[in-house]
Amino acid sequence: MNAPFLRILAIGVLLVGLLAGCATTVAQQNTVAVPNAENPEYLGYPLRALALGVNFAGNLLQYGVVEPLYLLFAAPIPDAVGLSLEERAYLGEREKAWQQYLAGERPAVR
Repeated sequence: MNAPFLRILAIGVLLVGLLAGCATTVAQQNTVAVPNAENPEYLGYPLRALALGVNFAGNLLQYGVVEPLYLLFAAPIPDAVGLSLEERAYLGEREKAWQQYLAGERPAVR
């Protein structure tokens, strides 16, 4: 391995470590040291704005690209692509929601 690869790997590990602080889950709500929505430290995390932007981009990709592709290609032949029963049920619910939205029976946001 060459040195540029190791530098890129180190930067990637550091970036993942920093971004992991934005997505920390709390197992116990009575923990005082962990930042949460009730603690002002949560709002002051330096990479929170970046995490919100990445979350927004992920939602756009999920509902704008991935979900329509699943409905077009995976829903008709679930066994060929290896969908589990839970994934089939989820796709059925999402397809029904899209049909209701396109028919004007359901608003986009509730």
